[in-house]
Amino acid sequence: MSQRTPAVAALFFVCAAACLAATTSVPPPLRGGIDCDNATIALALELSQQGWVYIMPQPKSPQAAWGNRDGRTTWWIGYWADEQTNATSVAQPKRDTNGRYVGDGLGRPRWRRGGSPPLPTKVEWLCSRSGGIPPC
Repeated sequence: MSQRTPAVAALFFVCAAACLAATTSVPPPLRGGIDCDNATIALALELSQQGWVYIMPQPKSPQAAWGNRDGRTTWWIGYWADEQTNATSVAQPKRDTNGRYVGDGLGRPRWRRGGSPPLPTKVEWLCSRSGGIPPC
């Protein structure tokens, strides 16, 4: 065993501990499984506490898989739904002057053609319950 092996191992463990300490844990009721910053988690918590849930896009057929850009495939669109008010939104809800998050009213369950949708944002992932693929 060389003299450098313990030093390299110590350096590895220090770096690994620093990376783990920098990772922010995702609190319930948010969906975990990704690394994100405190501002993203705070926004997702605010949306979630006001009843907003993101419904992930879903493929209609096996050919309509994530990453398949074939325009002939059909997808169930992703949208936001407020479980407290039954409001919907295609775009991420925005805070109004009263501090309440409101949607654009355009989100409703429907199919769309045109290939795989883009990856979900981190806020969409955190506010969803299932489906989709994790954002980068």
